[in-house]
Amino acid sequence: MTRAPARNTPKPRPTLLAALLLAVTAATGCGSSMPKFDYDAERKATSKYSIGPGDILEVRAWSQEALNQRTTVRPDGFITVPLVGEVLAAGRTALDIGAEIGKRAEKYYTQKPVVSVEVAELHSYRVYVVGEVARPGEFTPTAQVTVLQAIALAGGFSRFADPDDIVIVRRDAFGERRIPFPYTHVVDEGQLRANLPLQSNDTVVVP
Repeated sequence: MTRAPARNTPKPRPTLLAALLLAVTAATGCGSSMPKFDYDAERKATSKYSIGPGDILEVRAWSQEALNQRTTVRPDGFITVPLVGEVLAAGRTALDIGAEIGKRAEKYYTQKPVVSVEVAELHSYRVYVVGEVARPGEFTPTAQVTVLQAIALAGGFSRFADPDDIVIVRRDAFGERRIPFPYTHVVDEGQLRANLPLQSNDTVVVP
């Protein structure tokens, strides 16, 4: 008895929808989520520069020229203001210093002076970048910089760098803290709130 030739039964193929779902699942599984850190609160706390010895300040008082001056913060952290005397500047913001000068000068005028203080030149500001970068070390930029700007000052990553494990080591009133820097999320996804401004003496560690 002659058997009929076997039929080639076609193998089932995944539908286009199934393939797309598989691809999306794989991509989602490979990606990492943003660190659970309050970058907005940290940014608010660090966006205002904290003045230090050596910084040059410009003091201006509207219609009260006697208070106007350009002064350097001394090593002891103080500045001397006409009429007012000694004012602590180190560790404070320009806004705080201006408010104190205006309050203390009030007794010399019929109206409270409106005083503004600006940082004319930065000399105490320094940041550090260590690890897998082209030029690790200390940097003294003339203006406050972000994490990405600090990495650029250090010449960018070496070929051994692991950008997704970068941390900022910060020492402040809360002690020493390690703040995660999600490089991929910042650069590829535009999560710029995590690109924090660095405080003086912050260290960016690139493993």
